[in-house]
Amino acid sequence: MKSIASGLLNKSCGNPFGRLGLGANLSVVTLLLLLPLSAMSADTAYTATGWLTGVPVLPILCTNAAGQVLLRGNAHTVAVKSTDSRLTGSRLVFANASYLADGTAQVWGTAYQQVGTFDPNTNFTATAGLWEINYSGVMETNYSLKLSLAGYGSGGAIDGQRIEETMTRGPATGPIDFTVPYEYAGTIRAAPVNTNLLVDNFDDNTYTGSVWGRGTCYESNKQFYVYGDRFTIPTHSIYDSYVLAGYKRTWNVPDDMTREWRADLVHLDENGTNTAILAAGTEYDAGYGFHLNREFAYLVKWSQPEMSILFCDTRALPTTNVVMVLALTRMGLNLAITVRLLDNADPNKVLYEHGPYIDTPGSDPTLDGNQFRALTGIALDDLVADPVEAPPAWFYALVGVFRFADGQPPFPVNVFDNYELLTYEVPRVSLSPAVQLTWPAPAGTYTVEWGPTPDGPWQPCQDLFVPGRQQVTVSASAAARFYRLRQTP
Repeated sequence: MKSIASGLLNKSCGNPFGRLGLGANLSVVTLLLLLPLSAMSADTAYTATGWLTGVPVLPILCTNAAGQVLLRGNAHTVAVKSTDSRLTGSRLVFANASYLADGTAQVWGTAYQQVGTFDPNTNFTATAGLWEINYSGVMETNYSLKLSLAGYGSGGAIDGQRIEETMTRGPATGPIDFTVPYEYAGTIRAAPVNTNLLVDNFDDNTYTGSVWGRGTCYESNKQFYVYGDRFTIPTHSIYDSYVLAGYKRTWNVPDDMTREWRADLVHLDENGTNTAILAAGTEYDAGYGFHLNREFAYLVKWSQPEMSILFCDTRALPTTNVVMVLALTRMGLNLAITVRLLDNADPNKVLYEHGPYIDTPGSDPTLDGNQFRALTGIALDDLVADPVEAPPAWFYALVGVFRFADGQPPFPVNVFDNYELLTYEVPRVSLSPAVQLTWPAPAGTYTVEWGPTPDGPWQPCQDLFVPGRQQVTVSASAAARFYRLRQTP
């Protein structure tokens, strides 16, 4: 594949980020800005009303030894008419419930809704598409309902789309009531973003990107070589003996999104403290560099012109035929940074991982020069604490080499291949009004009991246990309660 050119190769090597600016003979600069992904995946709000139309399968009822009344396997159908045609259709609902001692019930289950239309006689005609929905919530003693639902679309115009929905029903005559409607309000979200962009596979043996630092970069044998051939002064700063190369194409990281830069590390020149660098950032703003050595790995943040060490691990690490990964995830004002090493033969095999490190607008934890030297043997004079400023917003894709040395040869050569950028959406986490109780798994059997005061009276906590785990989830919507474990025979 032809490499993406956005500047001319600076053969004489540009000057370091934040110190001397771009190389003097870099004559063409083209900035390619991508639209924020959020602009391409707008959410759509909707409301809907549902009417119970049938109960083809009645529930199974039983009472267990703890006194819980269990309802399982009910199936009923609902006609849903929505302000958005994608949510109009016939919904088949499978319901389960566990009744609590106070008369309320925890409700959960699955539902499947065909997209379609209703004629004036309420006859339904399916069109295309099916929503698969999971839900949970509470039924009060007056049989009113409040549920939280989440679904995923398949087929037709809804393929890959998602819904986040709430459903309420007013007081009713029983769990099943044909006269009281279900009221829905929700959001349709676009299909999750999941793309893979090949930045450069270096197969054309012609590099037309940019170079910063003290070295030369070139393509040969369908691979990319980074050569620190101008590391001719003793190292007191990373700026003294580094090379970075990349294209001046910028990417941002939208909220709730991850940009994951990947590059194959074919060979690391393992002379002393040489490191391979996978980086994302610009000379105008700031950025992050994942440095890999056979004995340690660390994360650098640069910020005009300061350098900070965000973390450092000391351990034996593979440095040949691995995939270096630098993942940035936007979370509001913060940026989460994660680094990984993957097995090139099996990219699903994680050889090393650190993170996420959360970079906030405040000053976040870093290593000082003494701490960093004790871990790596690298003495840098210009390390500073993380500055008080927002995390960077724009990033180039960069690879390179750094060496802590006395300015004498041999000079390091690192070899890279297959530079990729993966983009994917971070699943949103929602909270429900509940509290999870957990405890160690001792010998014997214990029952969770609750009482309105520390002295009781005590009664079994009517909730379902998760098989294989010592935990129970209790509603947080009631008045204050106290809980205890009581050993049972």
